[in-house]
Amino acid sequence: MRKQHISRRSRSFVRLWQGGLLLGATALLMTACAQDGYDDDERFVSDVSGATLTSPQVDQITITPSTDGKTQTISWPVVPGAGGYLFSFFDEGNMAEPIVKDSLIDGCSVTVKREEDMNYLMTLQTKGKPEANNSDAAEATQIRISTFTPTYKTIPAGSDLKAWFEANPLPADAVGENLNFDLEGGASYTLSGLLDFGANSVTLRSNSKNEWPTLTFTDTDSELSTSGGLILKYLNVDCSASTQAFISLSRTPAVPAIVVNAWGADYNFYRVKDNISIMSCNIKGVTSYFLWDNQVSCWFADNVLVDNCVVELATTADSKVKSGGYFWTNKGAGFFRNLTVSNSTFYGTGEGEAKYFVQYGGFGNDQVKNDTSFGWADNTISYLNCTFYHVCPSGQWGNYNGTAGKKTSYWNMKNCIFVDCSSSGVARRFLAGKQNQATAVFENNTYMHPDGTFDNPSGYDNSGTQIEQDPQFANPAAGDFHISGPVQVARRTGDPRWLP
Repeated sequence: MRKQHISRRSRSFVRLWQGGLLLGATALLMTACAQDGYDDDERFVSDVSGATLTSPQVDQITITPSTDGKTQTISWPVVPGAGGYLFSFFDEGNMAEPIVKDSLIDGCSVTVKREEDMNYLMTLQTKGKPEANNSDAAEATQIRISTFTPTYKTIPAGSDLKAWFEANPLPADAVGENLNFDLEGGASYTLSGLLDFGANSVTLRSNSKNEWPTLTFTDTDSELSTSGGLILKYLNVDCSASTQAFISLSRTPAVPAIVVNAWGADYNFYRVKDNISIMSCNIKGVTSYFLWDNQVSCWFADNVLVDNCVVELATTADSKVKSGGYFWTNKGAGFFRNLTVSNSTFYGTGEGEAKYFVQYGGFGNDQVKNDTSFGWADNTISYLNCTFYHVCPSGQWGNYNGTAGKKTSYWNMKNCIFVDCSSSGVARRFLAGKQNQATAVFENNTYMHPDGTFDNPSGYDNSGTQIEQDPQFANPAAGDFHISGPVQVARRTGDPRWLP
């Protein structure tokens, strides 16, 4: 191929059409295909003519995620004589709505969006150059791109997870690494009793972000438990047959105890270093604890996250959670360093209720920070863009012996809607009754009683941003919390899934 230098006052560009609409540069970007050492105003042209071109081959195409993982750049070598490249990009779970469709690329790389846990399909066809009498490539090259972390094993559809893991024990030499177990999208699974993953860190997830499998607890003792970390993603879970917790920390810890001297005595501390995360799940029929410590002294977890979930708390009248909390470490005296509930909905439908949404035990940062293997100097509790309905309606929102009122404890409550929650005041009980906390941040929260009146959060939420307006849930009795309250809509508060 011979290079010729020609003046070019405008850089390479991307022409993007999708359903007749021009897509913005944020959807797909292009970078120049020639790095020949010449000025930006120069580029090369080819003297190839009268040829039928070929598309770049699979092994010639590179895919590079951005540092933050939000985009990915797809690049290929120049095809001499090409007049451009026809590019399409799909979510394989939604082929009817292409992300990019038949976009003519004048260049040899594109940058497209990238989300976690996606299966993408890209097609790339070399287009001929009519003025050189070059013809299009006969076929487009196809590449499937997965952003799922590597699968360890796939669990067959219809399996009872308890029986399956008994037949396929977790490897002891894999402690410290996360093992990703795929459930088949849209399939059904059961759990017939206690399933404790021990010291292993495990992810249970759908292999399709668009089709979620259903996991049904079938026994009164059905329960998920961990000593080493647990991630649940893209699952529908029905816990209604169980009288146990949804998730617990192991009754017999599978991690070594860290002996900590506190208050003049030695205590065994058990630390969950890897994340406990429940993300993009629909969970119904939780009759007892959502996450608790099995009254083991003393469990601690670095990070607990609930994000993009809908949780039905179907607390029974005789449930043991009545005197505790949905997130509970009180009897064991431990706590979670960072607890975040975001973009989620919790709603109560049962005859009973927990006394607290969150209740921690007696140890705090003052004890933990003295141990070098922990090194925790602070802790946080955050509720961000959530909807809560009929949760602890006659109880209290939080109680945190050892962390309440401390300068090293941070509290964040932003853009949340509380209706019929904590009759003694959500903001007040969120801070465990400690007024004017310098480490607390509030913003745009609704604290509404069932009779349509509102909490006075003064002394606790001093932001002046509280919303005293009915969010106007569409049908809370049916679990539909779409809102039409003008102020909440304008400020985009509550679980985002319910916003118009």
